[in-house]
Amino acid sequence: MKNAKSRQEEWAQIGSDIERKIKKDLAIWAGADEGDSWETIGQKMESKIRGEVATNVGGEPAEDWETIGRRIEGRVKSGMGEWAGADPEDDWDTIGQKASGRIKADVATSVGGETDEDWEEIGRHIENRVSSGLGQWAGAEADDDWGTVGRKVEDKVKAALRKWLNE
Repeated sequence: MKNAKSRQEEWAQIGSDIERKIKKDLAIWAGADEGDSWETIGQKMESKIRGEVATNVGGEPAEDWETIGRRIEGRVKSGMGEWAGADPEDDWDTIGQKASGRIKADVATSVGGETDEDWEEIGRHIENRVSSGLGQWAGAEADDDWGTVGRKVEDKVKAALRKWLNE
């Protein structure tokens, strides 16, 4: 087993490689140069994102975030209210309560529970599925504890990151 210092150094190198790759990709996407500062890349990203978001909600690319925000809120409230079974004139609290009930029922059903189960029971279903799925993905045995599953997941993630960074 590796000592703690070498594990930290290994993660530090992986982190440095990830940052370099992400900066290059973001600079290209934003129309910046790879050598630009993070601040310059960020400004170009903000401008591009703001323009695309404004356009996607029916606005103009040069609109300010406040105007864009009002457009988004109207669309979200309408869509969320419809999904949750709320009336168009319902306020956010009512929409939230109806959405919460629907989410709880949907989550319970999706993990093999009943729509009227409490969150603690739903949580047990989720834990069983997560430990089983993660363990299986990482190559753990059915009776492995969370520590063993965690180490196997870490090894698999590191291998995937190394492969990705060497592409």
